[in-house]
Amino acid sequence: MRNIKLIFQYDGANFSGFELQPGKRTIRGEIEKALSQLLNKNIRITAASRTDAGVHALANVINIKINHPIPTAKLVLALNSLLPEDIRIVKVKEVKQKFNARFDVKSKTYEYLIYNGMNLNPLFRKYVWQVKPKLDLLAMQRAAKCLVGKHDFSSFCASGGDDNDFVRTMMKIEVRKSKIEIWKGCQLEVVSCKFKGDGFLYKMVRNMVGTLVEVGLVKILPGEIEAILMAKDRKLAGRTAPAAGLCLIKVDY
Repeated sequence: MRNIKLIFQYDGANFSGFELQPGKRTIRGEIEKALSQLLNKNIRITAASRTDAGVHALANVINIKINHPIPTAKLVLALNSLLPEDIRIVKVKEVKQKFNARFDVKSKTYEYLIYNGMNLNPLFRKYVWQVKPKLDLLAMQRAAKCLVGKHDFSSFCASGGDDNDFVRTMMKIEVRKSKIEIWKGCQLEVVSCKFKGDGFLYKMVRNMVGTLVEVGLVKILPGEIEAILMAKDRKLAGRTAPAAGLCLIKVDY
């Protein structure tokens, strides 16, 4: 039995999330369908991150256990020929039998992009959240520091998840201005919110971003973040940011 690790990317705009849902297009559904077709056997994958509908990924990770002799280099080419164009396998590696893409994760890094302005270039509309009123970046940075560390993040967990333990460790949160570019000269200045943690609750990143935006709009003060954490009450935190601006950019093992 071979244990194969695959790193893959996707544009989440036209998916109903990662996990299987009856009658809906999902990341897991497309990948398992392609693998099963290629290997002539029903294949189930184990994934590092089960992203929500509309969320993107630059480097999500799965592993599969197979008996098939197909070389790893050929597996990349063959799978990409079967997958839809909004999913791509970028790297495949044979790993030790004990490797598990979900349970061996040490940290994940997500980035959320906000366009703070009136006129959004339509080429970027699927990958940022447009917030028109001017944001106080320094206040957002102060608030972000309060979220770093080991906390009970119940106040930032949406209902509907399957989490029982709400304690997570945020190793680093970075809020800064950045630029993204499609073609030379086609740039967009954004507010980048980057989160590195040992794990994330259901819609936790989007709820933290929504709260930081409320801080940037002076609807929540930076000093209130500690009280919001301690209250363990979702109603006290800010709105849920739209899915489009969120991307899984790295998984560390």
